[in-house]
Amino acid sequence: MPNLKSIKRKIESIKNTRQITKAMKMVAGAKFKKNQTAMNAFRPYSETYNSVIKNISRNTVLYSHPFFKKNSGHSGNSGNGNAGVIVISTDRGLCGSFNMNLFKLFFEELKAKGLGGNQIKLYILGKKGADFFKRHSYFIKFVANFSGGNVETDLSKTLAVKISADFIHGEINELYIISNNYISTLHQRAAIEKILPFDSFEESKRSGGYLVEPVSYEDEIIDKIFKDYIQTKIYFKMLESFAGEQASRMNAMDNATRNAGKLINKLTIIYNKARQAAVTLEILDIINGVSAVE
Repeated sequence: MPNLKSIKRKIESIKNTRQITKAMKMVAGAKFKKNQTAMNAFRPYSETYNSVIKNISRNTVLYSHPFFKKNSGHSGNSGNGNAGVIVISTDRGLCGSFNMNLFKLFFEELKAKGLGGNQIKLYILGKKGADFFKRHSYFIKFVANFSGGNVETDLSKTLAVKISADFIHGEINELYIISNNYISTLHQRAAIEKILPFDSFEESKRSGGYLVEPVSYEDEIIDKIFKDYIQTKIYFKMLESFAGEQASRMNAMDNATRNAGKLINKLTIIYNKARQAAVTLEILDIINGVSAVE
């Protein structure tokens, strides 16, 4: 027979857990609204910048810029070239499969591109990503946590400067970014996007419709635009990841709260049956005692 005290203790423990998960869902919901607002506010700027870069890239005169060139693996590289991968994870857990989907996609892309672990240089944002790849002994060139007092704009700028220098100096010959795209509150999808080198449009020789004055500063201006674009791309992916993280945590805590309620109901039924059985046994003992006296 189940122990009534142990069952009751379990029920109380699960009730306390349900209160915690319910509170965490509410906190995640408040953070989600804030992050979603920031993401939606920045999205038009990011999309416009994408169009500007695509338009500028149609100018064949700019193909001499380092961001258009695929490095062949110099500056001490093995000769096969190295791929840089930015992984935007989270600092905290309890957000379902949000991080694991990123890691799974990473290994799938590694296999699809035929790259070995020694050809990958990682730029990690988020403690969970850093811990995961350290355990797998990958070469991490850059790592930063969001909860370490880092301002997102400063963090994206620091990473963009680091990446640009590594690409120009031949430390990496390609750059990809792996993050969770925000689809809806219930759906976030891990995706990979190529950042560098820029794609060229050989069939077009238009200037892109932009005039740079004075002409003597054209190289400096274009170089700044390209580098700011990388920072913009990273920053928007961070905002998108923040919104997706809180949405995923909301869903995870909602499921945990519901499952706790179901488990409480199940244990309550077991408790009532056990108590009923105990009462029945006591009644039988009384009846047997009365019969023995008679």
